[in-house]
Amino acid sequence: MDKRRRIIFHISFWLFFIFSGNVLNFIGGGEYEFKLADFLAPLSLSSLFFRITVSYMILYVFNRFFDKKQYMSLVLGFLGVCAIYITARYLVEEVMFFKLYGFHNYSEESRRFPYYATDNIQNVIYYSFNAFFLKMIEDFFRAEKEKNALLTEKLNAEQAFLKSQLNPHFLFNTLNNIYSLTLTASPKAPEAVLKLSELMRYMLYESNVDKINLETEVKYLKNFVELQKFRYSGQTYIDFHVAGDLHSQKVAPLLLIAFVENAFKHGEVNIASKPLFISLLLNQNNLSFTVKNFKKDQNKDEVGGVGLENVRRRLDLLYTNQYSLEVEDTKEAYFCELNLIL
Repeated sequence: MDKRRRIIFHISFWLFFIFSGNVLNFIGGGEYEFKLADFLAPLSLSSLFFRITVSYMILYVFNRFFDKKQYMSLVLGFLGVCAIYITARYLVEEVMFFKLYGFHNYSEESRRFPYYATDNIQNVIYYSFNAFFLKMIEDFFRAEKEKNALLTEKLNAEQAFLKSQLNPHFLFNTLNNIYSLTLTASPKAPEAVLKLSELMRYMLYESNVDKINLETEVKYLKNFVELQKFRYSGQTYIDFHVAGDLHSQKVAPLLLIAFVENAFKHGEVNIASKPLFISLLLNQNNLSFTVKNFKKDQNKDEVGGVGLENVRRRLDLLYTNQYSLEVEDTKEAYFCELNLIL
């Protein structure tokens, strides 16, 4: 909800709240006469002012502590609002009004502290329902906004990735490698065709969901790695380590591939002393994904993390406060470690 709509919503809420009783009386028939003076009376204005002010004070406390599950701070904040409300209302309606208009809101007996405090705490509890309703509506619109933003980011990230992978250069290189294998009647040719088919099927069809089984995502990564190996004529040195029960967890699709793609783009894979290291460790719902590559000589001045900004945005939206991403970019090597709570 943008600022303008938010203001309109809050004004509409309070107009409905203030005049709903009058409207119902009017609809119900009988003798009803709208009296502006009743609304402008000192006690009416005072009651309305405190109702709105205290509701927003409680809303602030809810927004500050409830979502963060800081329940002790929530309780202390509520008690603080009660203390402020009781003190302010007493000063306005029992002290100031008496000096200005010559009357009190409460009788002398009711103004005694135990009764006065208890009665006004009940008011604060009642106002809390207003605050809670406002929070529910605001959270709903905020969730819708984040959902739309997430969908847009997901589409943009997937489109950018598909554009970078399913382009003529990638396909022609892969198909040329497969063609070379068929000319030599290599037994690897059928396997290469199958892996390319599985990779394209996953990108185009299976990844169109919010979460995918982690085992399927890892299989996709492995197919990608195997296809990349066909680019090299000699031996490749890639240490791909996977551990954990991959059946039990799901992850956002196409989230991990950018790290692997980046490693192949900028890293060495055909030097035994400089292997490409990929590690995926799953411990219950804690995922640790690590990629380390040594940079090619011609790329040593380039930034290894190019293309990872979309991944960061998706992580912020999908796994808010549930991930950490450590990046080390040196002249010789590039290192990424993603820790994720699934």
